[in-house]
Formats: sequence, C-alpha cells, structure tokens
Amino acid sequence: MKSMRLFAMAGMIALMTAIPRPAAAAEAQTVAMATNAAGQTGYIAALIEAKGISKAHGLKINNMMMDFTEAANALRMGRAVASTMQPSTAVNLRKSGTDVRLLAAQLWSGNAFLVRKDAPYKDFADLKGKKLGNFSRTTGAYFFSAVIAKENGLDIEKDFQNVPAETVALMALLERGEVEAINLQEPHVTRMLISGRYRVLLDFDTELQRIFGAQPLKTGVAVLKETADKQPELVKAIRAAYIDGIKVIKAGQDKDFFEANAKELFGLKTPEEITAGLKRNRENYADVWGEKFFESQNKMLQQGIALGLLPSVGNLNDLWIK
Repeated sequence: MKSMRLFAMAGMIALMTAIPRPAAAAEAQTVAMATNAAGQTGYIAALIEAKGISKAHGLKINNMMMDFTEAANALRMGRAVASTMQPSTAVNLRKSGTDVRLLAAQLWSGNAFLVRKDAPYKDFADLKGKKLGNFSRTTGAYFFSAVIAKENGLDIEKDFQNVPAETVALMALLERGEVEAINLQEPHVTRMLISGRYRVLLDFDTELQRIFGAQPLKTGVAVLKETADKQPELVKAIRAAYIDGIKVIKAGQDKDFFEANAKELFGLKTPEEITAGLKRNRENYADVWGEKFFESQNKMLQQGIALGLLPSVGNLNDLWIK
C-alpha cells in the first residue's frame, strides 16, 4: 500500500513537471539616470518610472537629481548610464576626451529675455549698452543668448554689460532694478509673467526657429559612445521610454502627476501658476528627431564654435544617434 502511494505521488510530480508553466517575466534593467535637480529634466524621468513606461520597456529608472555639471560628471565617471545633457556640454566633453552621444531630444530652450512691464524697450537691440542679467559663459543659456545677439548684428560680450548670476539671483536683480533685462528659463518665466510685473522682450525658441528653422534643443538624453556601441538595445529602450513619456505629456495625460509634483519640482504653488505651468510644460518638451533636426542643431553649435564659446571638435554629425 505504501509503495502504491509513493508511486502515485511520483506520477503526480512527473505530471506537474510536464505541465508547461508561464515563463517568468524578465527582470527590469536598472538605469542610473542623472537629471537636473529641479524642473523639467527630472520631471520626465520621474514620470516614466511612476507611470510604468520604463517598466514596459524593460527598464527601472534610478532618477539621480543633481545640477547639470554634476550630471555630466556622473556620466563621464560611470556613476550614471545616461544623463540629461545640453548639446553644448556634449561638445565640450568631446574636446576633453569624453565621447558622448545624444540618443533622444528632451526639452526646447524655454528661455526668454524678460524686462519689467513698464520698460521702454521694444526689441532686443534696444538693450544695447544696458545691464543684462545672464547665466555664466559656460552654460547653454548663455550660448543661446550669444547666438541670438550675433544673428541680430550684436556681440553679447561687447555690446551689453553682462551681470552673471544663477536663476534666483537673476530674478532678484530684475526685481530690484539692478539690470534692465534677464535671461530666464521655464518654469520661472511663467511664474514671473503671472505676477503681472514683467513681460517677454524676446523668446529664444521663436527667435532661433526664425533664424535656423528649428527651435534650440536645451537638453537631450546622452550616453557614452562606449555604451552606444556595446549596448544598442539598451539605448533603444531608453529612447523608446522617453518618446512614450513625451507623448504622455503632449497629450496632457500627466495632469495629476504634474499637479502632485508642481511645488517640489517646479516651485509652482498657486492654482494659477500650476495651470499655466502645465500648459507651458507641455509645449516645452521636444518630440522631433531626424536629419533635418540634426542639421539645424549643428548649425547653432557651429555658430557657438565661431563665436569662441565652444571648441572645434570636427564632425558634429555623429553627436546624434540616428
């Protein structure tokens, strides 16, 4: 009797072993992503993780928020697999011996020259000789301001009195009347406009699109050339996740997530600020990629090289992963 029970048990085990079972889901690959600590670059990385978009592409995003310089260093030193990066930073890194590739677009500039609402200036040329609050010479925001000045027959360094400062200090300079205009980025442009005390004198995206036929890319997603060469499937997955994330933003399907994170990531507090910020956020994400886009961005970078703001690094075409 005992042997019969053992035989029956053995048969059941054999039968259970023979029944096909669903394959275990592949474990998501963790990607250390270096993003900017406040604002839109950290926002989309958080969004694609929270919404399960990264998981759908076999990824788990470790969103490491820091400033742009730290993010570039994290990628260069191998602490991050991918990083938010300005194209101008990618050029500078290449000159210093770190070869990087941009795999996806992320944000348009979102910058503008702001003046007080009652200021007498009608266009950018009216600011010639005046004090201009600007970012430091090594930033993408300064680079764009220099290109705009050049294309309008001016020299950003010779024809203006540049007062270098960071975002919060720039806003304070204009508020106190210590400068006539400031170079400022989103979401801070929206916040200042809502106050009713300031106006846009020149919008960077509109002006550079007029000149070059495309808006200026503020940030893209970058990886080391070695990563691009050795892990093409990973690169494709990161790109696909970002594209899907931008589609969600463009379709307005991130409203709840934006509202929940508006204060922490954007400094937006009032319902009016949040509503305006959501609209501007949707407009500011870049959803283009391709040869025409690469050509226009390279023209802007070449202008920066001609102005001495960027080093000459040869062919820029391979800066972009096709």
